[in-house]
Amino acid sequence: MRLFIAATALLIIAAVIISIILYPSLPDQIPSHWNIAGEIDGYMDKGTGLLFIPALMVLIAGLMVLLPRIDPKKENYLAFQDAYDAFILLTTVFLFSLFVLTILAAYGIEFQMNRVISLIFALLFTGIGILIGKAEPNWFVGIKTPWTLGDEAVWHDTHRLGAQVFLVCGFICLGGVILPEYAFAFILAPVLTGTAACIIYSYYSYRSYHPA
Repeated sequence: MRLFIAATALLIIAAVIISIILYPSLPDQIPSHWNIAGEIDGYMDKGTGLLFIPALMVLIAGLMVLLPRIDPKKENYLAFQDAYDAFILLTTVFLFSLFVLTILAAYGIEFQMNRVISLIFALLFTGIGILIGKAEPNWFVGIKTPWTLGDEAVWHDTHRLGAQVFLVCGFICLGGVILPEYAFAFILAPVLTGTAACIIYSYYSYRSYHPA
């Protein structure tokens, strides 16, 4: 079994074990949602709450392991397999972090959610940038537009840009650690802008190879 996949499985098992051990001592209702100010504004039954994120970890990790096997271009994954497996682990770490934060909040341990979530998203976007920079043409991972899927040169041009965009997004997210009241702006604004820029760039890159 590949190392990153094995680590992912262990992290999921750890989440399940933690849920079982802590279930008796947790309050009946645990936090399920934070608002834009980083304040808890939603709760759910602890049984559902403890099951939800571990189940989501299993679903997403399982889906990401399955997708390359059914991709018509599955042989291309071999060129970036380590980066892809590492991203599966990073996604699981992201969800595990949310799981731990939920438990800490349920016990009444205070922390500034906006600061923490900004740091977590910074790591996630950095991982996306690294993965995009290494991704070879496929149908499931990367910046998939009609133009990147239609020309491998456009794919590589766009993904070189996309890698830089998401690395910058990860850096900008850290602004939410310094200014937590604007955390969601630091998370959403660069990603939406950067994604739009990559889509537009892919079109113009395609036109440079295939003039109308």
